[in-house]
Amino acid sequence: MLERLGLMDTPKKIGVVADLHCGSIFGLLPPGLTTSDDREVKPNIGQRYLWKCWEDAAECIGKLDALVVNGDETDGRQEAQRGNELCLPMLEDQAEAAVQCLRYLLDKTGNPKLYMTAGTEYHSQKAARETEVVAQRLGAEQYKGLGSGRYCKEVLDLNVDGIILNFQHGIGVASGLYRATPPDREGIWSALAGKTGKSPKADCVVRSHAHSYVMVDHPSKSIVVTPCWQLQTRWMRKSSAYRMLPDIGYVLITVDASKKERGYDPCQIDKKIYPLPEPNVTKLNVL
Repeated sequence: MLERLGLMDTPKKIGVVADLHCGSIFGLLPPGLTTSDDREVKPNIGQRYLWKCWEDAAECIGKLDALVVNGDETDGRQEAQRGNELCLPMLEDQAEAAVQCLRYLLDKTGNPKLYMTAGTEYHSQKAARETEVVAQRLGAEQYKGLGSGRYCKEVLDLNVDGIILNFQHGIGVASGLYRATPPDREGIWSALAGKTGKSPKADCVVRSHAHSYVMVDHPSKSIVVTPCWQLQTRWMRKSSAYRMLPDIGYVLITVDASKKERGYDPCQIDKKIYPLPEPNVTKLNVL
């Protein structure tokens, strides 16, 4: 079921953020957050840096027609790490942090229409329970599509003046020299599914989850994997400190349906990637 955005054939500006991972010691945390047991949680040095980037993003993005939050706005229970990387172990506190972060962004971007997709079960719980909570509290748009949920589903096909943007959180993850392989493959599957009528013919395919920005252009569509808002975790460092360094930032998609009629790409994709914090270096002092 396609969701239609807007009625006028004028360019529409869509912002996309994903992978906030609120609750993680490496994820986004709004300043001054008070937990459900009345404790103020102070952000660590990495979280203070992320919040500065978030504030800059809110100022730079400008007015939006829609904001899509493409999954994993909370970090979940972190069973694999036994909660060792959580600053907010209570799920309701993670949801509150995500609400505050996204409300700040919505206020700064003109309170656009908000759409949210389901993240991974590991972070968003079964049936994206935590995403549903966050989406409902923020007044997100309800839509029909693949998956369960009123406010978020696994797949969002957004119709912007006849141009179809396909959103889903999950995608295969490849690192190092092969990061473009999963989105390239996703573009081929999208083209085949659209050609056979098994899904809408998407002009732009948007994925997240990998925590690294990748852009692939096919003749019939663009495929983009969004950056994230979580610094490098222990899991990302387990085999190499360098192989899985995250990209922090956001994506803007400007849709101009009139371009397609003239044979041009109707989707202009812009991204902003913030540098990672300067790493600590230990100096050897020899007396």
